Amino acid sequence: MAVKKNKPFEEQLKRLEEIVDTLDAGDAPIDELLKQFEEGMELVKELRNYLNNAELKVIEITKKLEKDIEVIENE
Repeated sequence: MAVKKNKPFEEQLKRLEEIVDTLDAGDAPIDELLKQFEEGMELVKELRNYLNNAELKVIEITKKLEKDIEVIENE
C-alpha cells in the first residue's frame, strides 16, 4: 500500500500507531499483516525523512540566530 506523502506528520504517526496495534494483536490474516507491515515501514521512512528535515531546519535557524546575536554583541 502506498503511503500518501501529503498527509500531515501527526496523521501519518497516528496511522503507524494503528498498524503497530494491529500487528501486536496478530488477529488479522497473515496476508493483511504483511500489507500493514509494508505500509508501516513506508510510514517509518516518511516520518524519519520529515524529522531529519525538521532537524536540519532547526540547525539552520539556530546558526542564523547565533550569527545575528554575534553581530549585535559586536556593535
